[in-house]
Amino acid sequence: MQHFHIPAFYRKLKIKVSIKKWTAILAGLFVLSACIELVTDIDFPDQDPKVVVHSFISPADTVAMVLLTWSKPISKPDNERIHFIEDATVQINDRDGNPAQLQYDPERKLYSVSTNEFQIRADQQYELQVDVPGHPPIHASAYVPLANHSLTFESLDTLPGAGSDRVVLEYSFTDEPGERENFYAPGAYRQVEVYDWENDTTRLHQIWMYATYGDYYISNKGNEGNTFLMRAETYIYNDSFGPDGGQDVHGQISILLLTTDEHYYRYHRALENYYPDDFFSEPVHVYSNIDGGLGVFAGYNRSELVIE
Repeated sequence: MQHFHIPAFYRKLKIKVSIKKWTAILAGLFVLSACIELVTDIDFPDQDPKVVVHSFISPADTVAMVLLTWSKPISKPDNERIHFIEDATVQINDRDGNPAQLQYDPERKLYSVSTNEFQIRADQQYELQVDVPGHPPIHASAYVPLANHSLTFESLDTLPGAGSDRVVLEYSFTDEPGERENFYAPGAYRQVEVYDWENDTTRLHQIWMYATYGDYYISNKGNEGNTFLMRAETYIYNDSFGPDGGQDVHGQISILLLTTDEHYYRYHRALENYYPDDFFSEPVHVYSNIDGGLGVFAGYNRSELVIE
């Protein structure tokens, strides 16, 4: 039997390399454990909850509503629950200073006033005042823009797919430049009849069409007077229990165009990049225009085009 002899020089070199290797690994584990200990041992400072306001007003709505909740400081236990504010005084003033007192609805957990009592008008500024016991006064302002009625239907196609067909819609609108910067939020949805197999009947269902071309929130800055082309699509609903071979019954398509103020635009653009459940996502500063609190008070108007 032939034996291979390894010179002593190489045996020493191998031992030295192994020692260096394991020393580096142990040092890395020590540093990693130290980093983990530093992260888990962070002691967050105590924070007091803040008032959070959510309100979007429009001439297209029958009610002006304001939702008030407390923020959830990370240092507080039970920060998963929503704590509604039920004892506030909420008031909206129009441009002429005419006030409207909003009443709290315990079932819906919000404050509201009918637009029959207090009309929301286009091209006006509105002021919100909120008083919460034991908290400094809260103020915010919102502008309700004019509606844009330039929605134009371009095309509607049904494209075959392996599992389900797709409905593809194209539409456009044209910016109407003015003294202010314009902001838009276009969208579309299908209204279909789907089979309710539990009750053996059909019911109407609205299916939102997701945008495949064009943005959900648009500013006309640098594109004043331009026409914006939008494309949206959705899959055709399939139900094997349905009475008509499983496909939904085609209904009308509604195309919506919201003309918004800057507060609405900036708040929703921030939410597009906000992923609270993604540990690896970058932190996002959520826009707020509430003086003395958090949240948003914004205005919008609406136009609609229905395709039968």
